Amino acid sequence: MQLGSFRNRIIAAALLGAVGSIVAVVLNRRPQPPAPAPEPPRLGYSRNGSAPTPLAGAGTETTR
Repeated sequence: MQLGSFRNRIIAAALLGAVGSIVAVVLNRRPQPPAPAPEPPRLGYSRNGSAPTPLAGAGTETTR
């Protein structure tokens, strides 16, 4: 009878240790930092990659 009682104590101690380590891991987790914000659009550039359209008459210098 003593062998069964000893075995039960060993099993109980192992279970208690496993539960304690799981609790320690859960309590000591570091919070995850928030995801980085998306980069804001830059002024003067288009969003679709095409070149900006020039203004009407811009750069057309005529000398008569």
